[in-house]
Amino acid sequence: MKSSFTQGQIESTLQDIQARDTAYAELAGRFGALFLERESVRTNLIKEKKESLQIDAGRVAVGVPILSDVDLTPWSDLFSRSNQAMLPVFAEVLQLEEETFRKLQSHLKETDTLMELVHAKIAGNRQLFEQHSEQLDISPHTLLSYCIETVCSPAFSAIAHTIDESFSWDQGSCPVCGSTPSIAQLSPKEVDSNEYLVGGGGKKYLHCTLCGHDWHYKRNACAACGNEDNESREIFHQDDVKYERIEACHNCGKYMLCVDMREYASLPDLDTVQMGLIHLDVIAHERQLYPITQTLWNTLK
Repeated sequence: MKSSFTQGQIESTLQDIQARDTAYAELAGRFGALFLERESVRTNLIKEKKESLQIDAGRVAVGVPILSDVDLTPWSDLFSRSNQAMLPVFAEVLQLEEETFRKLQSHLKETDTLMELVHAKIAGNRQLFEQHSEQLDISPHTLLSYCIETVCSPAFSAIAHTIDESFSWDQGSCPVCGSTPSIAQLSPKEVDSNEYLVGGGGKKYLHCTLCGHDWHYKRNACAACGNEDNESREIFHQDDVKYERIEACHNCGKYMLCVDMREYASLPDLDTVQMGLIHLDVIAHERQLYPITQTLWNTLK
């Protein structure tokens, strides 16, 4: 399912986060520009005509993500333009030192280097990120990985947008790029073709921050290990805010945040809303649980 969040939804989500408390207001004020710029770049890239990505149905049927081992160089121009637009905002928001920004800018300006890291991101090749980080004298190496994820996300999303979604997928990782999900949602109420008929919604979808794809998943299963045993799975929430929750699995020790879209007056952007749920990450960490996907928000100290 293609994510369909808009600039307005991001702005609304940021306003809701700012209203939570002073600390959240400061975070939203600082990082808001990154989310807004990413959506602007993504929208512009999607509008352009581009080669559609062909799906190998046989590979998908046996659980191989669509972009796995695919040569993405035909789309190198998308990645270059995405990087050029996003990197200055990324550096400003993260308050990188000028020297670090210049190193990244010079390094990623080379198309071959950029695409090597793009392919490494899809392949989960952490060693290559470590090598490039050492070459640039940048630490930690996770900074470079997060940089590529952030500045190239609009391009990944534009490519994912061209994919024909007539395929089935039951894995806990993204069918497009193979990334693990950063958050889950219970779908909003569904309006039938007859505007007076509204369905209950509540189907579970996992969300990929890298390419923006959302896919249906079993509501009672852990996305990390597939565990469906109710005795070893648990749901936590803070106070009476049950529509923002932690889904924990004691079989693998992992957790993921989940939001119930049926309970929001205005649907939040799934990437932005994670910044406003750090208090849930803190609760999960106190219970010795680890996130299925590490993000900037669930790794803050």
